[in-house]
Amino acid sequence: MNTFVRFSLIILACIIGLVLVFHIVLWLFMILVCLTISLKKEYTKPSKFYNWVFVLWYRYMMIAGRLRVHVSGYEKVPLAQRFLLVSNHCSKFDNFIQCAVLKKTQLAYVSKPENFKIPIGRRFMRRGLYLPIARDNAREGLKTILKAIEYITADKVSVGIFPEGSRGVELQEFKPGSFKIAEKTRCPVVVCCMKGTGNIHVNWPWRKTDVYMDILEVIEPSVWDKKNTVEVSQYAHDIIYNDINKKSNIENMG
Repeated sequence: MNTFVRFSLIILACIIGLVLVFHIVLWLFMILVCLTISLKKEYTKPSKFYNWVFVLWYRYMMIAGRLRVHVSGYEKVPLAQRFLLVSNHCSKFDNFIQCAVLKKTQLAYVSKPENFKIPIGRRFMRRGLYLPIARDNAREGLKTILKAIEYITADKVSVGIFPEGSRGVELQEFKPGSFKIAEKTRCPVVVCCMKGTGNIHVNWPWRKTDVYMDILEVIEPSVWDKKNTVEVSQYAHDIIYNDINKKSNIENMG
């Protein structure tokens, strides 16, 4: 084995070693931080530090997932105030990407109870003021909506929802009840469309995945002077539906 080959192998081994060390250190850091979060305590205030750690973890997952993220309409987001983020739901990566892109604000999502059982994630979700919603229990669901209203009214966090209620390949009907959060707080509704995240599990680890986060429209609070939650929910649904179809038609033409 000549000197050049030996030197090249040493360099390659060093690079692999550094990558492994980076991953190990990051995982240890995340585990240690999450252990400082109590599962018994009810947190009522957001934390800039834990939000930073949460966003760091999301960005790490995006890199590990080999994502190329394309964002449009970011300038429309009213970052100076609290808002309700409404989006379609294609993948577990949807809120990862949204939190990472909108890192200048803090988002707390309304999420299904099963997600609060994820070993590391459940602690950060509790500390990030995420809210579980029981889809089969109207009374508990109302409590969650009222809590989200409190968060926005008290200027604690903005709230993210997936009004379909579950992930799916095709856009499903929206459940209008969650729009009560915006109606009661008179906050803007940021309508977001996610595309491509459903392909991540197909492409990983061999190929990168192009994903698109498009801020389509910000519905102003004045809409509640003319429309109810059912009408606004349908309007937001149609905006997203039309954007998905527009993207599909362009790809088919190509």
